[in-house]
Amino acid sequence: MKNNILFLKPYLVKKTWGGHNLQNYGISSSDNLGEAWIISGIEGKSSIILNEEHNNTTLFDFYQDHRAFFNYHESKHYPLLVKLLDCQEDLSIQVHPTIDYANSHKNVLPKSEAWYILDAKTNAQIVYGHKAQTKDELISLVHDKKWEKLLNFVSVRKQDLFYVPSGTVHALKKGLVILEIQQSSDTTFRLYDYERNQKDRPLNIHESMENINVPFVQPKLEHENDELLTTPFFSIKEIKNDGTNSYDLSYGCWLQCVVIEGNGYIEDKPIKKGSTFIIGNNDLTFKLNGKLTLIVSYIRR
Repeated sequence: MKNNILFLKPYLVKKTWGGHNLQNYGISSSDNLGEAWIISGIEGKSSIILNEEHNNTTLFDFYQDHRAFFNYHESKHYPLLVKLLDCQEDLSIQVHPTIDYANSHKNVLPKSEAWYILDAKTNAQIVYGHKAQTKDELISLVHDKKWEKLLNFVSVRKQDLFYVPSGTVHALKKGLVILEIQQSSDTTFRLYDYERNQKDRPLNIHESMENINVPFVQPKLEHENDELLTTPFFSIKEIKNDGTNSYDLSYGCWLQCVVIEGNGYIEDKPIKKGSTFIIGNNDLTFKLNGKLTLIVSYIRR
């Protein structure tokens, strides 16, 4: 087996809106498991490397100590974050920091993300953008709590993909299981939370208003070659493998891989639905055997 494949154990986060559906991805679930940070290099919230030779090293530490593995990427900290989310209730209406806001505020990182819908109940929806045409209109609708008039509600189904650039008003709603790929930032501003208890989940209306893009312009799903999505921050590719096939993704700095369906092998190592691994920069060619689907994310060279 190649020695540049790292298998990962997730960092788990309970949420009031979580459930038990992540068990379908091999993640042992307690009550209200909302998020599994399956590829995380955030200090204190890092994934753990399972390979015996790395002795339960965190991805946070590994990134610091093995920069060649990541093509000597310029980011001081691991730049991407991948999560699985089980949304049994509506999540709060949110906005993430823009680049301009992050540059002018200490300890704030920008966050753009993408959602791949792994499962969706009938009539499932997301909040995706808003209808205000001016900042004054936005302020008025928020002040008067006219959320139905302000927000865009979009119906979704399994295998849909959405790009959510920073500054976009958004929310996942109940009945969804999501694979989320994003810039590595743990900063979220809550605009509205359905009048739920704000003691542990305070609103950030002022910060939200500073970051919301007005008017909302729905982003086009740009892509190069056979990618699902190409953004300035990461790209996403889907691999549907049947049988034995070789792949060359050497245009990435390194590869983040999640098995979302099926089972088989990568090189000589068994993988199944929910398996999560990173392939390092020194050889981005690999062989898959079996019937399985992978979502691969990466930063282009």
